Amino acid sequence: MPLTAADVLQRYHQVLEKFPHAERRHAQEVMIREVSQALIDQKHLAIEAGTGSGKSFGYLIPALLLGKRPIVISTATIALQEQLINKDLPNLIEAMEIVDHQGNPPPEGQSIKEGQSTKIKLVKGRGNYLCIQKLIETERHIQPASTAGNKDYMILNYIKSEWQNEWDGDVGTLDMIIPHHIWSEIRSDSEDCLGRKCQYFMDNPYRLAREDLEEADIIVVNHALYLQDLMAGKSLLPDHEVVIFDEAHQIKSYALGALTVRIGRYATTKLLQKIQRRLQPIPDHYIQLVSDTEAGLLEWLMKHKQETFRLYPDDLFHYLVDRQLEALKDLERWLNGVDVQQLQIVTSDLEADKAAVHKNNLLSQLHGLILRWEYFLTENNAVELAGPRFGEPSGELPSQEISRVNWVELQRDKLYFELRSTPLDVAPVLASKLWAEKTTISTSATLSVNHSLSFFKSDLGLPDSANESILPSPFDYSTQCLLYLPAGMPDPNSPDYLRHCGEEIERLLKISQGRAFVLLTSYQAMKHISEALIPRLPFPCRLQGEMPRQRLIDWFKQTPNSVVFATATFWEGIDIPGDALSCVIIDKVPFAPPGDPVNSAMVDYIKAKALKSMGLGEKAQDWFNGFVLPQAIIKLKQGFGRLIRSKDDTGIVAILDPRISSKGYGRMILRSLPPAPVFKTLDSLEAAFEALEKDGIMVPY
Repeated sequence: MPLTAADVLQRYHQVLEKFPHAERRHAQEVMIREVSQALIDQKHLAIEAGTGSGKSFGYLIPALLLGKRPIVISTATIALQEQLINKDLPNLIEAMEIVDHQGNPPPEGQSIKEGQSTKIKLVKGRGNYLCIQKLIETERHIQPASTAGNKDYMILNYIKSEWQNEWDGDVGTLDMIIPHHIWSEIRSDSEDCLGRKCQYFMDNPYRLAREDLEEADIIVVNHALYLQDLMAGKSLLPDHEVVIFDEAHQIKSYALGALTVRIGRYATTKLLQKIQRRLQPIPDHYIQLVSDTEAGLLEWLMKHKQETFRLYPDDLFHYLVDRQLEALKDLERWLNGVDVQQLQIVTSDLEADKAAVHKNNLLSQLHGLILRWEYFLTENNAVELAGPRFGEPSGELPSQEISRVNWVELQRDKLYFELRSTPLDVAPVLASKLWAEKTTISTSATLSVNHSLSFFKSDLGLPDSANESILPSPFDYSTQCLLYLPAGMPDPNSPDYLRHCGEEIERLLKISQGRAFVLLTSYQAMKHISEALIPRLPFPCRLQGEMPRQRLIDWFKQTPNSVVFATATFWEGIDIPGDALSCVIIDKVPFAPPGDPVNSAMVDYIKAKALKSMGLGEKAQDWFNGFVLPQAIIKLKQGFGRLIRSKDDTGIVAILDPRISSKGYGRMILRSLPPAPVFKTLDSLEAAFEALEKDGIMVPY
């Protein structure tokens, strides 16, 4: 008889008894019921579960009991993947004694340790693994005379020795960080793979890592890999019916990344080099034409003052791209005419077979490069969604059009550029490729805006019929947290704003005695404020970027009264319970920067759609309240959420932006934040914080 949601909840209570320090949480019980019902009914569920609700058990227990194998769990951060793989899943599986795929308990007296264990697999992208053939090839092309003291050669030698000593080929398991420019030359990818023609096929680290993937019951991936595979035609992951997105507030950013077309300055040059290494020399005039075109594009782009900007092509830009396309199409015809049997490198039938595979791979890459260059001939062009443009040509997206923004990221010091083309709306793609194909559970502590999930659902194209739920945190913010909104701060656009922020931050750090994250909305603000304050502060201070992220977090935990000044990556995914973190200071509501090319294009897109809707008598989307503000609120909630991580935590969240109090939209921001008492002056805040620290009580305010 099939399990019901009530049966799953009963099993949850039985499982909880096997965890001596676990406690029943109302929000977790509600989540288990709702996830169970969604899986039984095969319906989508979007569920916000506040910090401390126990989200992972809330979806894992129903998934283990009800989900048809394999179940895919997708997360945004490595930290959560490690928690699931190393802690939550093994502990739950053992406690639940699951042995079959229907969630039935084992025969009496038998446990999971006696065989038939549930198989868990962490899946990483192909680029995380070594290609042995490319390692040998790269090492061979370093000139012998240049190897003495050559750091790159020494790193390659280290990698080769690790491989010979039974290293698994995963770059993440090495004892040193491999520079990007080296790893990009030797990592595995589908474009260059010889498959069974490769002499190292049986030892291929990526093949070995995927060897038992089809037998996995639980597959843990990250959003980037899952969405890239989805857009490329689902070639990596085995067929599955259920996918659970934890940290689901990040789905859109990874979907945009998966659908963004990129061309770096050396993309064409590197492809020419590969053709020469693997087949034969290319006629000089092709090489010269490509080199001249890339140099011309760099010169054209360097005239712009910004580092990141929208691309508005003029006649010269069109001319340069047309020349590049002309050269590539001529090269494609030349490569098609190459007879692999006549190549000097071919000395046997096996070498001829390998050369033929190389030729086909290179032709495919060349064609893909031509398609990518064509994106950059128009601004905000509407393009037809089709498989080959987004990845492997194994699957096609529905025939429809989507507007895009073309933009540039420029690194002047490195004389490097990358052209990018990003869609302005991912909802149609996700609606057809994801929501129509799978049963999905999307969860996070921050999905709602103004107590509604409508923005999350509409932004991603999640059907209106999807179930939804908002579960409160078990933490009592009214007695654990003080929210400081200082009176008298100037407008954030004022030239004096950063100076006033610095003064407020210094006073706040004195009250909290350090023990703080100062979360800033730009690197410029972080640099300006930290340089002004650190020489005056009596607390140990560090900046994001001074050491690797995890090492900086460890330093903060181990260093009494410490302070970290940080930007984007410290706003979420960090868990520091206890007294080490007692104050979170945020300089501004994190609206997307006005110069952000993708966001500004999205705003223009929404405005244009609104004008069209008005002409048709339809309801138009409000570009600010319907798009810009919800994005900022969700990120602000993430920053706020760094402070209270357990029922014993107390502290201050300070948001220095006066617009929360002075602007009409400030009411929506406050309604979206946890219900903490608000303080306007430092004197009242200090008195409340001292009482909270001393007696664990909130003084009147």
